[in-house]
Amino acid sequence: MTIQAYIFLPDEIFNELQRRAPQPENRSGLVAEALRCFFATHNESSNELEQINLHAEELNQEAADVLTYQMSYEKR
Repeated sequence: MTIQAYIFLPDEIFNELQRRAPQPENRSGLVAEALRCFFATHNESSNELEQINLHAEELNQEAADVLTYQMSYEKR
């Protein structure tokens, strides 16, 4: 089943889409495939801030270790 949808695209994206897929049915297929690829590679919960927060304690410890090492190196 397919649903007709209206979307707004920047001019340069639309022009490139028309160039690469001049027929309307080809454009729909190309957009659908691009979205499938995007959805397959971008998990809903995998935004960068969530990932950083998930590992914040480990990242903070690593930063502290680096700073401690740098401070002890500078004292030499």
